Amino acid sequence: MGKVRIVGDASRKEYQLLEETAGEFKVKNVSDNVDILKATSTTITDASGVQLASHGGRHRADGADPLFLVPFGSDTSVSVAAGGTYTVPSGMYYIKCGPNTKVQVYIGGAWTDYSAVGALVLVVSDGSNVRLYNTGTEAEASTLRRVA
Repeated sequence: MGKVRIVGDASRKEYQLLEETAGEFKVKNVSDNVDILKATSTTITDASGVQLASHGGRHRADGADPLFLVPFGSDTSVSVAAGGTYTVPSGMYYIKCGPNTKVQVYIGGAWTDYSAVGALVLVVSDGSNVRLYNTGTEAEASTLRRVA
């Protein structure tokens, strides 16, 4: 099972994006040993077991959502040139890779494959160490949906 660890700039707390089973991911605050959320291709469930679709009751009076910094955004299509790359902006995303595109993470001085081509992946990006890589011979689109 794959995992990615990051350290928050402000809190200096360590977080982990962990593949629990095929297609199921967990985001964990490792410093405090707290699960933050679990996600599959169809659902996101917070630490208390509430699914995203039914979490509206947790909003504060001003409408702010304590679970997510940004509510589910709309799909953003990005074109990646043949043999080219696209750096994923900072944030948490569901990414549906194009048929010849995969997610790579920069670890230990090298780009490492994080997904198979054409995969649906949940990623946490710092804005510089996560990218899409098109292994194909033609430009193709991948879809990003920001979740936090």
